[in-house]
Amino acid sequence: MNAIVSSRNFEEIQNMTTKMLELASKPTLTVQEQRLHASYLSAISALKAGLSLDQIKSYQRDALLKEAGLPRMPEAPKTRLEQDIEQEYRDWLLGRPVRTSNIPPDREVRANEAGQQSITYTEKTQGGTFVAQGFWDRYQLCLKQYDEIFEPWAHNDLQTETGATVPLPVIDDTSNSSTLVGETIQSTEADVATFAQQQLNAWTFRSGYVALSLELIQDSAFPLGSVLEKIFALRHARGVGKYLITGSGVNQPTGLITAILGAGVSPIIAAGSGNNDGGPETGATSIGSQDLVNVFFAVNAAYRRGAIFYMADTTLSTLMKLLDKSGRPLVSIVSGYDIYGQPQNFYYISGRRVAICPSVPSIGSGNNSVIFGNPDYFCVRSVPSSLYFRAFKEAGGTPSTTEFILRGLVACESFVRYDSNALIPNSQLSPFSLLQQHS
Repeated sequence: MNAIVSSRNFEEIQNMTTKMLELASKPTLTVQEQRLHASYLSAISALKAGLSLDQIKSYQRDALLKEAGLPRMPEAPKTRLEQDIEQEYRDWLLGRPVRTSNIPPDREVRANEAGQQSITYTEKTQGGTFVAQGFWDRYQLCLKQYDEIFEPWAHNDLQTETGATVPLPVIDDTSNSSTLVGETIQSTEADVATFAQQQLNAWTFRSGYVALSLELIQDSAFPLGSVLEKIFALRHARGVGKYLITGSGVNQPTGLITAILGAGVSPIIAAGSGNNDGGPETGATSIGSQDLVNVFFAVNAAYRRGAIFYMADTTLSTLMKLLDKSGRPLVSIVSGYDIYGQPQNFYYISGRRVAICPSVPSIGSGNNSVIFGNPDYFCVRSVPSSLYFRAFKEAGGTPSTTEFILRGLVACESFVRYDSNALIPNSQLSPFSLLQQHS
C-alpha cells in the first residue's frame, strides 16, 4: 500500500519522531511517558494514512469528552483546505504578512499588470502578492470540472517556468517510409516533408476584482479561501477556455477551430439527420450518423489512434437522442467516478472519448459544431508560477470604485498566463477535422 503524505503531515511526523527518540533514550519511562510514547506512535500511523493533525486532535478531544460523560463539541465549518491555509487567506486580505509560493519574477508581474500603474501594490509590496500552498493543483481540478478541454487527455500539456516565447517543432513525415535494400547498397536521402517551428507565447488573463468587506473577512464562518479559489478558477475556466477553442491568435491564444481552418483544412459539411429518422432536418440544424463517419475518416489514419471528439454539451445531448439505421444509439455511455469519488458518466462515439467543451459552438447554421482529432497535436502552454493573487485597497477608474478601503472593502484579483495552437504541418494529412453546419 502506498501512503501519500502532505508536506504539513511530514513536518508533524518529523516532530513526533524526534520526541519519540527523546523518550526512547531514557533508561526507564514513567507511566505517563509510556502513554505519551504510545500516543505519538498511533498519531504517526494516522498521519501516514493521510489523516490531518486537526482530525487526530478532534478524535482525541471527542474520546476525552466521552470518557468524562460530556457532550460532543460542535464541529468547525467543512472545507477542502487545511485550517492554516484558510487562516493565511484571511491574514493576506487584512494585510498581515504571509508566506508566498510560486510567485513569478518581478518582470513578469510588471508584464501582467501593464496599464494598471495606478493600482496599489504595483511595485509588489509586502503582503500584496499571495499564492496559497497547492493552489495550482486545486485550480486545475476546478478547470477540468467546468471544461474538459483542460483535461490532460484532451490536449498536449506544456507547462513552463516563465512566460518566455517557446518554439515548438512542426514535422510532417507521413509520406516517407523505409525501403528494402540489398547488401552494400547505399541509402538514399529522403527530405522531411515539412519541418518548421510554431511559436507559443504566454498571454495574460485577469479574473477581475472580487471585493470583500472587512467584516466578512474577519467574522465569516464559511471557508473563505475555498470560495475565493473556486471563483477565480471558474472565471479563468470560462475566460481561457473560450480562447483555447476560438481565439484568433492575434495578441491572444490561437484557438483549436481557428488553427484548423487557418492551416487550410477543409471542413466536412453536415448533411443532417434526415437519413437517420426520415425527418425534414438539414445539415444547418442537425447532425447525422453519416456526418460523424465523414468527420472521423477525414483525419489521417496515422493520427486517428488516440483521437477524440470535442463538442458542446448541447450538441452531445442532441446526438444522444439519435439512432442509427438499426435503432442503436450513436453515443455510448460508460459509468465511473470522478476525483471525489462521485458517480460520473464518460461518453464515447465510435469508441472515441468525447470532451465536453462549452466554448465549442452548438449546432446551428454556419457553426463548426464538432471537432475530431488527436489531442497530442493541440498544444496548450501554461505558466504555473503566473497564477497568483493581488490585494487592492485602491483602484484607478470611476469615483465609485476608486477607494475600496474607504468603503470598508478589500478587492483581490487573480492572474494567469496561457497560449495554445494546433500543430498541423500538412492540411491534406491533418491530425484534425471539423464538422461545419451549412448555412
